[in-house]
Amino acid sequence: MTLTLKRLSAALVLSVALLPTAHAAQDGDTERLIRRITPPIQVIEGKIEKKDHVLVDSFYETSNVVQGARTGHWNEITTLFGYTHRNITSYVSNTQFERFDNKDYTMNIGSYMSFPDSGYAHIETGFGWMVDYLYKFIAIAEYGHRAYKTLYWQLGYSYRGYASDDVHMIYPGLIYYFGDSYLAADFGINITENHDTAYFGTFKGNCAITDFLNLWGAISFGEKLYDIYGFDAHEETGYILSIGLTYKVYKDIKLRFGYSYGEEAPKFIKRSVNFAAQVKF
Repeated sequence: MTLTLKRLSAALVLSVALLPTAHAAQDGDTERLIRRITPPIQVIEGKIEKKDHVLVDSFYETSNVVQGARTGHWNEITTLFGYTHRNITSYVSNTQFERFDNKDYTMNIGSYMSFPDSGYAHIETGFGWMVDYLYKFIAIAEYGHRAYKTLYWQLGYSYRGYASDDVHMIYPGLIYYFGDSYLAADFGINITENHDTAYFGTFKGNCAITDFLNLWGAISFGEKLYDIYGFDAHEETGYILSIGLTYKVYKDIKLRFGYSYGEEAPKFIKRSVNFAAQVKF
């Protein structure tokens, strides 16, 4: 009886301790960076477009979340509008991110520039408003270059300004392209000012099964992938597994379906399904 009471007391203390910390902690945003860390295949191909294109991409993700003693839903809706002229694709995107009962909003603008037979450059900047856990300001700069035939190296830098801290992320990597497929590996360093440094790695792959169907997947592991509790990096270790399909409905119309599962210590679990549609005209 005494042992049971001690266990119940310890569980209660842990729940009370985690809840306010989890609510106040910022979102490290590493998960969303990993999701798009590989540039679009058409950028790497470096083709000069003879005709201008307009791109519309809509992404929706819904997640069941266990966060300490809390359970609930996270939702994300991102809409992107892009325009391609020759070797430059510029875009603007808007995101609504809902965590339990709080909603944050961001607006980003960016541009990819491809260099035929050599590499690419990518810049992006944006800001958030009504933010509880996302960034107030973001800046991204990435560059990739051909190392040998279809093997490319890339180096990226991301700055995120939060209400409590500034976060700097550096992520070098390698991408090997073969046809419409690729394999990629990246190593990331997440530096939070006035705090400690976290590290993560990710492996991604995309396999073109047919001309109309692609299978893709990724595994990411390391520290502060979500950064829910704001603890030291070695106390927030975890992993994310992702898998999905891209189906080309027509020449310039694509649908994407995906599932991901992530965990992070001391107690955070996220199960997600996502859907996306892309139209180019």
